[in-house]
Parts: sequence; C-alpha cells; structure tokens
Amino acid sequence: MSLYVAADGILETHVTWQDIEEAMQASLGTKAKFGANKSLRNISDLKGFQSKIALIEPDWVGAEKNQNLPSKFAVKISTQLAFAVFSKITKFDGGNGFGEEKLKFLGKFIREGHNREVEAYKLLEKLNHPDIPHTKAYYLKPFKDKFDLKGFMILDFVPNVHPMPMYESIPADDLISLVRGVATFAGHGESLTAEQRSFARGSDIFELMFEEMYPDEQLERVCGVIQATFGAKNPAVVEECIKLFWIYKNSIKSYSKVSELLGFKLVLNHGDLWQSNMLHCLDEHGNLVLKAIIDWQGVSMLPPGLDLARLLMGCLTAYERRERGAELLMLYHQTFTGIVGEELFSLEELQDSYNLYYPIMTLTLVPMVSSLFENSEMSEVEKTQARLKTEGKLFALLEDLVKVHEQNVKKFPDFLKY
Repeated sequence: MSLYVAADGILETHVTWQDIEEAMQASLGTKAKFGANKSLRNISDLKGFQSKIALIEPDWVGAEKNQNLPSKFAVKISTQLAFAVFSKITKFDGGNGFGEEKLKFLGKFIREGHNREVEAYKLLEKLNHPDIPHTKAYYLKPFKDKFDLKGFMILDFVPNVHPMPMYESIPADDLISLVRGVATFAGHGESLTAEQRSFARGSDIFELMFEEMYPDEQLERVCGVIQATFGAKNPAVVEECIKLFWIYKNSIKSYSKVSELLGFKLVLNHGDLWQSNMLHCLDEHGNLVLKAIIDWQGVSMLPPGLDLARLLMGCLTAYERRERGAELLMLYHQTFTGIVGEELFSLEELQDSYNLYYPIMTLTLVPMVSSLFENSEMSEVEKTQARLKTEGKLFALLEDLVKVHEQNVKKFPDFLKY
C-alpha cells in the first residue's frame, strides 16, 4: 500500500468514514454519528497537487440537546494521487509522468509537507490574527511515520467561494489584504524561537525541488514548450530566456546559501501563493473579498521576496505587475516593519530578493500555467479564452526576465554560475 495507489477509502485514499467520524467526535466532544444520509463531494479538482479535498455533509444522529454541530466541513487528505496525474499533465519523466520509483521517493515530501501544514495551522490558531485569515481547523491528523497512510485535516467549509483558476488574474487592489496577511505572518514569525520555527523548510528547498523535478532532460522539455509557444512572438527574447534558465538552474545551489552569500534576512514565507491557495468571495459590487489563505505545507524560512515573486508574477496582469508591483512590495515592507517594531531588512533588499527569485518563478510558472489548461477537460472555447488571458501575461514574464537578470548580474555578480 502507498500514497500513490488508489485505495477503498474516501476519494480513493486510505482515510475512511470511520476515521473522520471518530475525529469529529473527539474534536466536538460528542457521541453523535454521521447517520445513513451522510454525503461527500470531491471539491479538489485542480485546487492542488498534494491532496484531495472532500466536502462532507453529515446527517447527525444522536446529538445531545442544544449541541451545535457543523452541517458541513471540508476534509483535506494528503495523497499522491493528484500529484501523479499532475506529473502526466506537465509531461515529467519523458512525458509519461512519474514512475513508481520516483513516486515512492516523493512520498517522503508529501508526508513532510502535510506535517508542516499541521504545525502551521497550530501556529495560525495560536496567533489568531485578523489580518491572517485562515480556515478553522476541527482536527489535525499528522503522519506518524513513513508507513502511515492516513494524514488529514478537517477544516471549516467556506461557502460561496469564487473559483480562481491559475490562468485568471487578480486585480492589484484585491491582493492588498493578501500581501498584508503574509507580511503579518512573517512579522509575527520573528517573535518565535528557532525551535518554534523549526517546522518550516529551509532555504535549500529549490535545490531539492530542481534535483527531483527539473533534471536536465525535463528542463530541455520545458524549454521546448516555451520555444513552441512563444518563439514566434520574439525569437531573440525566447532564446535569451532559455539560456538564462540554464544559468539559474546551474546556480541553484547558491540559493541554498542565499543568506550566507548575500546577507538576505530569512523570514517565514507561505511558500506557495497562487490563485487556488486563497479563498475569495464576491461582495455586492463584484469585488473579491479574501476569506482565507490555505495550503500552508510550503511554509519556509526564505528571503521575503519569494512570496512576493510567486504572488505578483502569478496573479497580476502584466500591466499591473509592472505598474503596481513596487507599491505592493512597499506595503509588505511597511506591514512587516510595523509588526516587528524595527526595520530588519530594507525596501531595497526586499526588491533585490524579489528580483533574485524572479527567474526561478518564471521557469516554474510559464510552462505550468500553459500545461494545466491545455491538458484540462476544458472545452476548446474555454481553452481559447484562457490562452487569450494568459499568453500576453506569460510572455511579459519572459520579456522582463531579461531585464531582471541584468539587474541581478550587477547586484550579485558572484552569485550566478555560468
């Protein structure tokens, strides 16, 4: 048995109805059972690659008088099933997706990520800060060891969520609360001891990711996709970007020592800020309202520019990223500094660290966004609309990569390996 082979539990995982019922009974202090008319619905499609999410609606029976039990809740189950599908969509390992040996090896990272998110939720509950919106956790079940197949979290269900696929952009004004939230999280992380922060990943995360996800043959395929998709727009820019991708891949070990080599301050980062990892509803005017930041398994101690690079590059239109990116960087800096009470890094250092992670984010974002909707079950009309929304935005990332690289070379000439 493994995390990457379908089982006979909820959503083909190893977690059963009995597991969830007993967990909720323990959490709520009740002997009530789910009842015969309980139901579940899969709400996880394209919302993440390391888990499956079930919306559970119990038919409570045997509840004590005046006992207020939730009518629905979400269960996030860590599994490699979605990850195996994702590897096929993005054509890893020769285009066939990950084989059994690779999936077996990557199971370690799924377990570590899940347990990291469990610790992150404990911290979020402890902080209970209004500027860090998160879903209430009813029950957190970590993996006990490498043989445990049942890691799950039972979370409050947020209704009326406005779906935001990866190819949709978010207006800069609607990202203000999100930027303030992650800056607040990072700022409060400064009051923690080293031991309390030890659940977070270290700065070697990209070295580990590239070692497993971007071997030379995979990078060659990625560059081929980028060449085929954008080569006709501006061959010179695309060729230059492909050269730069190899430079940054060859420099990836330097990122593991980014604080030692460049003196960058390391802070708590969410680590995976993209559209589906933030839950929005619409107000009466059609504006996005942030209800929760989710999927905290990527929490890492990294320079603050990482979260901003992932967020602004993936979520803003090219125009707003170029015109308002500096404003959002300033908001992060002001928020963080205000919480800590002193300036631990300058606005210039924040911009520099954003620039340093820009090439890495370009390399991961451009092929991923294209692959996801091209290989989805969307209709051809929907795919055409998605292409119109994304191709200009993604090509702008490539155009600006050339400019950002020039700044990185001037600032950090000894950091990159040619």
